[in-house]
Amino acid sequence: MEGKRLRWAVWAGLAVSLWLVGCASQPVTVTPQPVLLRIVAADAYGPLVETVVSAYHEARPWVQVETEVFNRAVGEERLRAGAAELGIFAGPEPEGLWSVPFAADGVAVIAHPTVPVENLTLAELREVFRGRIGDWPDGTPIQVVSREEGSGTRALFEETVMEGSEVTLTALVVVDSRWMLETVSSTPGAIGYVAYGRLEGSVRLLSVEGVLPTPSTLHNYPLRYSVLLTAPTEPTGEARAFAQWLLSPEGQAEVLRRLAPPLEE
Repeated sequence: MEGKRLRWAVWAGLAVSLWLVGCASQPVTVTPQPVLLRIVAADAYGPLVETVVSAYHEARPWVQVETEVFNRAVGEERLRAGAAELGIFAGPEPEGLWSVPFAADGVAVIAHPTVPVENLTLAELREVFRGRIGDWPDGTPIQVVSREEGSGTRALFEETVMEGSEVTLTALVVVDSRWMLETVSSTPGAIGYVAYGRLEGSVRLLSVEGVLPTPSTLHNYPLRYSVLLTAPTEPTGEARAFAQWLLSPEGQAEVLRRLAPPLEE
């Protein structure tokens, strides 16, 4: 009888020991608390934001990212008012806000597919948009298409091309990149501009000073600029994690599907 009791005690002790070891070896899984991150972007970068946000959510599925798209002037107002933690805009760097370049882009000059021109100099482009050149070489009247006041793309175009001159009063004015692409593609003789990263549809892409914008040529393109990640102050928490991811090889792989690496200082 004593032998049976001893064997039972040994087996019971061994079972408890194995149970304790098994419990100790199980990893503790901690589910992160849901986090909300708000991003405001210039309309030129709506498609880019969708791409990077989708990839970021795959990497950090507990993060819900809400995005809003406006022109740059409205986007900066939203950011300064605290309606978003981060902004994505075309350069130059905004005053009073934290920013870091994460890509390079350029103002692409686009025309109706039948326009018989492949290249314009900056001087020629300026005269076309001033209304001083009114017809294409085949006699087709030129229809200038420009962006609305407050557009970051317009500001960059006017700073680089117009040099203080006014765009012709006969220009059609559109309020976003999609409308610019649709108007230029459907209006014979039309010429306009859009961020290269937003380029799509049946428009003719023109060279400027002999350089056709592509991801491999943007660093030498006359209308190049930096794309900025912006915040009211240096980011913390999830905004900081997003900024670090966007600048990491994983984030840059998503960005470079559309744009070029950041410009060198």
